[in-house]
Amino acid sequence: MSSIFATGTTGTIGKHFGGRISKIGIDFTNPAPIKISYIKSGDIVLHAAAVVGSANVNKDRSLAHFINVKGSAKLAKFVKNLGIARFVYVSTSHVYSNSDMLLTESSITSPDDIYAEQKLEAEHEITRIFRDTPESLCIVRVFSVLDWDTADFTLGGGIKKLISPQSDFVLNNSDDTRDFLTPRQIANFLIDIANQHSLAGIVNLSSGTGTTVRDAAHKMIKISGYKFPKDRVTRGNSNKPYIVGDNHKLKSYLPDLDLVWSPSPWVRN
Repeated sequence: MSSIFATGTTGTIGKHFGGRISKIGIDFTNPAPIKISYIKSGDIVLHAAAVVGSANVNKDRSLAHFINVKGSAKLAKFVKNLGIARFVYVSTSHVYSNSDMLLTESSITSPDDIYAEQKLEAEHEITRIFRDTPESLCIVRVFSVLDWDTADFTLGGGIKKLISPQSDFVLNNSDDTRDFLTPRQIANFLIDIANQHSLAGIVNLSSGTGTTVRDAAHKMIKISGYKFPKDRVTRGNSNKPYIVGDNHKLKSYLPDLDLVWSPSPWVRN
C-alpha cells in the first residue's frame, strides 16, 4: 500500500490532513538539492506548500517565485526520479480567465494576479517534468476556501471582523459569486484524490455551486449566533465577479464525495 507524504502541513488546508499523511520537511528557500530518504518508489506525494495570496507574494516576488515555482519543480523532479506512484500538486482556480459560466478543466487560463501567475507557471513546469508519465500527475485546482479558520487577509478573516465589536471593517463587492468549500473539506478531498490512482491530469476541486459573498457571510454569521451587520456589507463586484467550477470530472472518479460547502459555527477562543 502506498504511503502519502505531504508538504504544507501547517497551512490553512494542510493542518487538517492529520495523521493520514506523513509530513515532508523541506526548506524551500534552500537552494541545495533535495535529499529525502524516507520517500520510496510507489509512494504518493501531495504538494500543498506555497506562498499564498498576491499580498504575500508581492512582499518578496523573487522569494515567492523561488518557493512556488522553482521549489515545486525541484520537488517534482526529485520524486519523479524516485519512481513515485503519484504527484498531486495543489493549484488554484484563479489561474482561469474571467467567465460568467462554469469553469471546466479545459477553460481558458489567464491569471490576473502574481500569485495565480506563479501557480500556473508551476503547473507548466511540473507537467513538463511528468511528460513521459502523465498518469502519475494530478493537478488540483482548488476553488474558494472559506471557514472561520482561514487567514486574516482572506474572506473568512473579513467575516470574522464583521462581528468584532472592535472593528469597523466593511465587506465590499458582496455580489461576487464564488464556489466555496472549507479547509477541512478540501484537506479530506485532497487525500481522497491522492488515493484515487486513476485520476490524472487537471481536476477542479469545487462544490459546483455558486454562492454570493454576501450570502456566505450571512450564513456563517447566522449559524454562529450573531446578528448580520448588513450596513457594513456593500453591494458591487470585483474584477472577477464569478468563479464557479464544474466538478463533473472529480465526481466521475469519486462519486461519493459530499461537495457541499459546510461551514462550522465560530467558537471564540
